[in-house]
Amino acid sequence: MSEIEITEKTLPAVRLAALTETVATQPEVAAVVGPLFDRVADALAAVDASLATPIAEYDMDENGVRITAGFVYDGPTLDGVDIVELPAAASAVSGVHRGEMAKIDQSWKALYDAINARGLQAQGPCREVYVRAESEDQLDWITELQQPVAQG
Repeated sequence: MSEIEITEKTLPAVRLAALTETVATQPEVAAVVGPLFDRVADALAAVDASLATPIAEYDMDENGVRITAGFVYDGPTLDGVDIVELPAAASAVSGVHRGEMAKIDQSWKALYDAINARGLQAQGPCREVYVRAESEDQLDWITELQQPVAQG
């Protein structure tokens, strides 16, 4: 994997049509996140809503990993999915992962190494914004990793 470029930026608030599920351990995330996106996509298709940017938020605590997966959405409430507001963040560290999701942990490690090197602390849930995620082999996928931060 090549080095990822790390930047600091603000994150806007984002409104999603989404579903949320909690898994006990990090390895379980991959088996859950895709089906969550599929269920939200089906609900949006049922009302002829377009699929805008897919975003997942991950919040880790003593219960495991809470996954919120959905699509940017500005329409009315929908049956079968929740409307979720991801809050704005005044400061976040961001990096772009290119390629398959099986290797995304390496990019997250690089992002957290950069956070620590800058004397910052992760603040709240992290996000993955799926900039391009259409092909089955995932080799051309582009995923922006976002972690809100605060001064250490």
